[in-house]
Amino acid sequence: MRAVLIVNPNATSTTPAGRDLLAHALESRVKLTVVHTDHRGHAIEIGRAAAREGVDVLIVHGGDGTVNEVVNGVLGECGRRPDAESAPAVAVVPGGSANVFARALGISPDPIEATNQLVDLLGDYRRSRRWRRIGLMDCGERWAVFTAGMGVDGAVVAAVEAHRAKGHKVTASRY
Repeated sequence: MRAVLIVNPNATSTTPAGRDLLAHALESRVKLTVVHTDHRGHAIEIGRAAAREGVDVLIVHGGDGTVNEVVNGVLGECGRRPDAESAPAVAVVPGGSANVFARALGISPDPIEATNQLVDLLGDYRRSRRWRRIGLMDCGERWAVFTAGMGVDGAVVAAVEAHRAKGHKVTASRY
């Protein structure tokens, strides 16, 4: 099984030691390539390339934004039904500040425990040949993985992004 570990090194709770531990735990179970994002939208590019190359699973170690980018890279343009059979699976090991998507799926917020959960899921897949499927939202311009917001939600996201653009670290409890 070929896998790509997509790491956002700027995500709030990723650390070099955590990334190395995750990669080491996965290398004995999958043929692993590790790629670090280095700019906004890079995870889209990585997801798109991996899907084209027939990678089996993309493992995202980052926050909700990185997960969203990977899914949008895999699925491509909105307005058409995605081909789920040929698309790689997407797995998450939380590395952001809120990790809402991972928490909604029951993935532990602790990266070590989440890695253990992922290793178990890879074993389950080898036996059953089935991945867990979730619904996505076609928002016209991009795919939404777990939520879409406007009004106050949009204002909060804009405020957080403006704060981060100034070089400040933002945690979930701040807003």
